[in-house]
Amino acid sequence: MSIIAANLTHIYSPDTPWTAKALDDVSLEIQDGEIIGLIGHTGSGKSTLIQHFNGLLKPTSGSVQVQGFKVEKGVNLRRLRQKVGLVFQYPEHQLFEETVAIDVAFGLKNAGLPREEIQERVEHALRAVGIDYETFKDRSPFELSGGQMRRVAIAGVLAMQPEVLILDEPTAGLDPQSRNDLLAHLRRIQQERGITLIIVSHSMDEVAAMVSRIIVMDKGRIYAQGRPGEIFRHGQELRQIGLDVPPLTQLMLALRARGQDLPTDILNLEEARAAISKWRKGGQANV
Repeated sequence: MSIIAANLTHIYSPDTPWTAKALDDVSLEIQDGEIIGLIGHTGSGKSTLIQHFNGLLKPTSGSVQVQGFKVEKGVNLRRLRQKVGLVFQYPEHQLFEETVAIDVAFGLKNAGLPREEIQERVEHALRAVGIDYETFKDRSPFELSGGQMRRVAIAGVLAMQPEVLILDEPTAGLDPQSRNDLLAHLRRIQQERGITLIIVSHSMDEVAAMVSRIIVMDKGRIYAQGRPGEIFRHGQELRQIGLDVPPLTQLMLALRARGQDLPTDILNLEEARAAISKWRKGGQANV
């Protein structure tokens, strides 16, 4: 089991006029190797929750266990963060070294790893995100495109070989091609390494394409969880808490509302074409 949270509550600034309950009695389990989408409107508790997973925050009450570590006072944060990689939104803003290779190696050097192992890990991490080591190792990260900078920043986390990788809005601000490239690399990394992947996102298309299970948060609590098709068929309920569903699901919901017997758990164009073709062959009028 990768992550277990039990009755997790987190209160910012307790016993002050600015107190705020960000998490309220959250319980969840995430299995090794799962790909999880964590969604919710701004202020729903997503960011607070993921910061408990690598010890940036500790519970006000309840408990969190991550890869066998109980996140509490006295936990070995260095060892925990070697297990759990957390990539914040716009991670390229944290690039600062002179060259790509030195930047990716930063955490490894701090961990005191041998030079040969550092180089091997840096090469492997850059290759995993589609950056050629020989071509880019001596280049300044600030000479790269936005998408390349994002991938170099993620490589710096991957080089630590985490068992859990958490990404907060990983495609925010990227152009469509860079977005698709990054998602493709993340899929391959998860498949090759078998790591647990948690993606925090406002993009319903992104979540639908990537994950095996969705956790929906609202007002610091878990509102719903399940497979993408199960979650997105409840479009009206999601809109009531400030979320939406992928465009294809919206289309299917609209057609069904007009009396056309089509499934509402469609997540990609291939499924949509197959469903409409089957419906037409059943003798229904054209859509």
